[in-house]
Amino acid sequence: MILTAHGLALELPRGWSGRVFRRPGGNATLHAGDFALALEDGEFGDRSTGAMPSTASFIALVEYLPGSGLEPGRGLFSASRIPRRLDPSAFGPARLAHPRPGQVGMQHFFTADGRPLCLYVVLAGPRAVRRGQLAVLDRVLGTLRVAQPVAHR
Repeated sequence: MILTAHGLALELPRGWSGRVFRRPGGNATLHAGDFALALEDGEFGDRSTGAMPSTASFIALVEYLPGSGLEPGRGLFSASRIPRRLDPSAFGPARLAHPRPGQVGMQHFFTADGRPLCLYVVLAGPRAVRRGQLAVLDRVLGTLRVAQPVAHR
């Protein structure tokens, strides 16, 4: 299944769930995971990651609003590459938005097609399981596309 909305697209493997949403006055957020996601959730998936099974993967792609010093392609958002392969050493419990036992996370800030974004990934499970999770995530992230959203009328 291809998840697409607001200029974001991601191909989901069988058994995954996902959604793309935009809050009033905000920019796009994409959630995907290999478990049932919470329908109402924050940008970084606090409810979904709080309900993750003991061996699961979660992805959030959060777009930021430029302004107040935030410029696409500069500072924290200076990287211009969409992460296609995740570095296992980039994950740790201290990198979680909401630390939970048995979970590790990573964040990567970048700009794609002029859009400042943060990729946030959470893994649950022992280290041996994470190798397999990362292989699947690399395939999923290989399908990620970012384009300018169609203007609303």
